[in-house]
Amino acid sequence: MPVDDGPPRRQYRQTRRAELTAQTRARIRESAHTLLLDRGYAGTSMRAVAEHAGVGVRTVYDSFPTKTELLKEVVETAIVGDSAPVPAGGRDWFQEIIDEDDPTRRAALLARASTQLHQRTAALFAVARGAAADDPDAARLWRAGKAGHRSDCERFARAALGDHDGPAAHALTAALYVLIGPETFTLLADELGFTPQAYQQWLGDQLAAIFEQARR
Repeated sequence: MPVDDGPPRRQYRQTRRAELTAQTRARIRESAHTLLLDRGYAGTSMRAVAEHAGVGVRTVYDSFPTKTELLKEVVETAIVGDSAPVPAGGRDWFQEIIDEDDPTRRAALLARASTQLHQRTAALFAVARGAAADDPDAARLWRAGKAGHRSDCERFARAALGDHDGPAAHALTAALYVLIGPETFTLLADELGFTPQAYQQWLGDQLAAIFEQARR
């Protein structure tokens, strides 16, 4: 008697294959994350990632054709905190900051979000920055990331200024670019001994001051 292999069964198999593919991709990404922090970019080979993830090298390349693409996904996943294909600028917490009218509250929200982001990404950003110094593809990835950071700061600045552009918006963008950038977090943490809590308090105070000034 023939087995019914109609649409429901095919759909199940397709769904299951997609789930297994996503699980394998996540395992590769998590292994790469671990090795990048442990060995750096130059010391992390695709073969080493495959061995750590328990998959074949071909499987790694099928998921990530280049090491730079793998680095990109590791960093982007760390930035947003999960693997959903939604960038930071499309997240609810980002829009909450944009929509907030009170400068003190906006500052607190942005300080909290920035602190959480830096805690997830500071070490990885250091790896990516180091890779950019030696690898042209990694350098392009780094420049694209910095352009994205600037774009986010421009959105925050326009929101604080009621969507006005001009010198005031450019000045506020520059201040935000420095204050919430990963370099400032690393400087304060590594050289001045700031804890994440101290950084968040400091950043909130600085942001509140410039957001309040922007309203005048």
